[in-house]
Amino acid sequence: MATASRKTAAKKATKSANKTADTATFAATDAFKSIESMGMQAQQQFADAMSQFTGKAEDMREYAENITAELTARFEAQQQLATEINADFVEAAKTEITDAVQFTSDLGAAKSVADAMEIQQAYWTNLFQTRTTRMQDLTAKTVEATKETISPAATDFGAFFDTSAFEKMFAFPAKA
Repeated sequence: MATASRKTAAKKATKSANKTADTATFAATDAFKSIESMGMQAQQQFADAMSQFTGKAEDMREYAENITAELTARFEAQQQLATEINADFVEAAKTEITDAVQFTSDLGAAKSVADAMEIQQAYWTNLFQTRTTRMQDLTAKTVEATKETISPAATDFGAFFDTSAFEKMFAFPAKA
């Protein structure tokens, strides 16, 4: 009888061990499936984020090309303004030199001190008025060109930085 009860106890122990082993195997299998599922989910989230980024990248490239074209046009406008201003300065210098030579010639031909004073007054008044007019024109051109050049870009880059895909990928718990 003792043998029979030992055999029964051994069978119970074997069945219990088998159940424990089956439970451990089942738990391990579940854990691996869970890890595999997490890995697949992470891969899917990464693929979604990359596809969203790739779609936005083309839009962003097109926008960057537009901004580059706009900035190029602005720089060309500034270059054109600088060319016009330089031409105006060269023309002004020629005119002032011609006027100065004429002033010297007229001053040398003056018959009296009153004539010399009148020639000087006319020369300096003309020079002051001419320079004032030139500076007003230069200021108007510069202000207009500056308004065109420093105006903000038509579109904001912020529209391209949608972070929702990355927020889904890295879902951190909200702070309380």
